Amino acid sequence: MKKKKVYMMIATAAIVIGIAVFAGAKLSEVNKITSITRKTDSGNESAAEGTTGEDDFIRDSFDGSVTYKGQRYEINTKVDTVLFLGIDTSNQTREGIGIDEGGRSDTIILFAIDNEKQQITPLEINRDSIVDVDIYDNDGNYLTTGKEQLTMQYSYGRDPMQASNLTREKVSDLLGRTRIDSVISLTMEGIEPIVDSIGGVTLKLEDDHTDIDPAYTKGAVITLDGQKAYDFVHTRDVTIRGSNMNRMSRQTQFMMALFNTIHGKGSSIIETMENSAGDYLYEDIDADSVDHLASYDYSGTIMTLPGENVTEGVHDEFYIDDEKLLEVVLELFYKKV
Repeated sequence: MKKKKVYMMIATAAIVIGIAVFAGAKLSEVNKITSITRKTDSGNESAAEGTTGEDDFIRDSFDGSVTYKGQRYEINTKVDTVLFLGIDTSNQTREGIGIDEGGRSDTIILFAIDNEKQQITPLEINRDSIVDVDIYDNDGNYLTTGKEQLTMQYSYGRDPMQASNLTREKVSDLLGRTRIDSVISLTMEGIEPIVDSIGGVTLKLEDDHTDIDPAYTKGAVITLDGQKAYDFVHTRDVTIRGSNMNRMSRQTQFMMALFNTIHGKGSSIIETMENSAGDYLYEDIDADSVDHLASYDYSGTIMTLPGENVTEGVHDEFYIDDEKLLEVVLELFYKKV
């Protein structure tokens, strides 16, 4: 796999939070997004009321276009996407441990790259989204599929490449089989050396985070060194239900600040970050996407998955709103005709 120095600027930046594929996006062969688990008030899994019906959504199997509520859409071939995964541990050997005890993807962000507008829009994907996770044993043999948090899919891979690709496939399923051609995964251990190698990252806090540091009041301008950056993007109080939502917001804010720090700084800072990345990086990305990530600006819009966070069980669970998800897919990967 060729590595370009420009790529490393983006890839290594991504480790810190979730920075940054071609999305010749298409919906699944069925007429609507139906693979997402929903939960009714009674607690039983089902299709939620108001889910898009067949009369509202029609897909043309010949050209991939869709008609939704009377409006026709075509695949936007000018959009590429890059999936970033921030992994909580570099241990993916899975020898002598439980089958679900590899690393997990704490950060999941899909970057939609609009080549016509020359801008990038990040889509935050909740790690707690309940999906059909493919389960494998320690030898890589497929066992079954079960309802689990999306973050768990990475843990069933035997190495970073397999784990990243399993997650890429699952995110594609979640987004109605949107095509994802590129993926970057970086472990959290790489945050400190990378941030220190570029002299830190400065940002203005959008919310109060005094639970992490008393100085992190809303509106404060802070400069994070490597250790502080790690704490900022990784820390959450697991005793507080729903705390992952707050962490996701911090991760995305940090990613934007980091990108601004390194954007356009030239080859010297890129080489420094490349040397710092080491084995913490796995990437499968084409050169064109790398160039565009390095040169395009962000749209100013951060999109999130629509749905409901449920904290009644042992772990937080996020249930997708299917109809609103369809609208997100159409907005990011299709164009009206």
